[in-house]
Amino acid sequence: MSQKVRIGDKLVEKGYISREQLERALKLQNGTGKRIGEILIEQGIITPELLTSVLTELLDIENISLTRSNINPDVIKLIPENICRRYKIFPFKVERNKLLMAMADPQDRQAMQDAKRISGLDVIPYIATMGQVNQAIEIFYSNADLDKALKEYSDSGVLKEESILEDDINSAPIVRLVHNILETAVRMKASDIHIERDGDFMRIRFRVDGILSEYMKMNSRPYKAVISRVKIMAGLNISEKRLPQDGRIFLNVDNRSIDYRVSTMPTSKDEKVVMRVLDRTTFMVSKEKLGLNKKNIQVYDELLENPYGLILVVGPTGSGKTTTLYAMLNQLNSIEKNILTIEDPVEYELDGINQSQINYKAGLDFANALRAFLRQDPDIIMVGEIRDLDTAQIGIRAALTGHLVLSTLHSNTAVSAISRLLDMKVDSFLITSALTGVVSQRLVRKVCENCKISYLAEEGEKKALNYPLDKELILYKGSGCDKCNYTGYKGRTGVYEILKITKSVRDLINRGATEADIQKKAEELGMETMRKDATIKVINGETTIEEMLRVTFITD
Repeated sequence: MSQKVRIGDKLVEKGYISREQLERALKLQNGTGKRIGEILIEQGIITPELLTSVLTELLDIENISLTRSNINPDVIKLIPENICRRYKIFPFKVERNKLLMAMADPQDRQAMQDAKRISGLDVIPYIATMGQVNQAIEIFYSNADLDKALKEYSDSGVLKEESILEDDINSAPIVRLVHNILETAVRMKASDIHIERDGDFMRIRFRVDGILSEYMKMNSRPYKAVISRVKIMAGLNISEKRLPQDGRIFLNVDNRSIDYRVSTMPTSKDEKVVMRVLDRTTFMVSKEKLGLNKKNIQVYDELLENPYGLILVVGPTGSGKTTTLYAMLNQLNSIEKNILTIEDPVEYELDGINQSQINYKAGLDFANALRAFLRQDPDIIMVGEIRDLDTAQIGIRAALTGHLVLSTLHSNTAVSAISRLLDMKVDSFLITSALTGVVSQRLVRKVCENCKISYLAEEGEKKALNYPLDKELILYKGSGCDKCNYTGYKGRTGVYEILKITKSVRDLINRGATEADIQKKAEELGMETMRKDATIKVINGETTIEEMLRVTFITD
């Protein structure tokens, strides 16, 4: 490693990129301080794995996959977090008085020198992808910070259970503890944080990929101070413990703007806090990344091509309805259209779209906002949720007067959304005149690609999938690894059914037909059920049969 290798030239030499691509990347690199490999990855020209592979071959340095099994948590104390983040390095083991260190750029001599100076040990470099290094830093340094905060709190002895002073709430250990819980939730990609008291213990649970699991359990001694600290951060009344309260916390975590929606609830044991974690970067996804298959994409596009009408996205809480609405808005967004939204809350700010937030105290609810929108010369209106007859009627009126209206509704299936509107006392002729389509969805966990294994389906599994019993079927599951927290799942995707309101369906609604009759007709006209969509995803190895049964048993 006496002479630095120009990785860009080597990538060109091996035919992975063109000379023109390299020149463009070099221009983009100028003044950014980023490595050429970073630029090429950001541009989608190469993958992190390709870069690592080429570096391994050229530099004759061993490649390392950072997992819990090969990381000694005590070793990270040798190099401060800020140094690791600056150089994209991660110390993972000490052997024979030498520090083994994963590096995104093993040619960074300054990083090697600083690591040697700080640790007092000779450094042996290993190559790892930048993503792996960043992930290791986020997980292990977060855990170390959390342990430190807990020890500080335990050693301080500042808090008595009976009384909480303002100094206690704002004491450094409590501040560090709460901040680390919030930051760790983001890094673990949790959608919700639960802080609750269980006897003599304080329990922290994270909902990851739709499943709630215990992250931490400790002595209940700091519980009241933690709850009070969260309340202060959310702008809530810390002395009010008898009534539920709602608030918001805004934090910057790893250069991402995170919005925490805070809800407190008095219980028989104490107050319980639940926080919804809104990472705004996750809302902007394309229709392909939603999980729509080719057939559903076609129907989805046909619905959005209508210049007016009502499109509903239905499903239970946490089924990804808001993400689908944002994907729709992103597809419809253009300079020629005036798009207005009313949300509770605004979860992501979209360029070129006028977004408003519900303010019940000021009298701004969905219905009042809709009335005001109709005087704003709108082309497209998005209503966060239809909750009552008033909102439904105004939304339908807007759809009937030449506007495209998008909204959500709590319903189990696409067809049952019609029954929900009828239950709200919306006239059937208004529904058939305004409603153009219903998108029903759920989220299933995806099989972890890192530990994915195949197996032969059993007879019961074939029956559940409606697959011929005399034919061999290969299915997939995750065996469990560090990357998926040993769950076998990593990430989620949607399963869908899309009901297009055709003339035949309208006639049935007007005649007061049952849900079963409308469902039968919709399937005859080509609607794929959610169960069928989930079945295809199981057979294709995207998810498991357990996930299919978990989310679709109530729909078919």
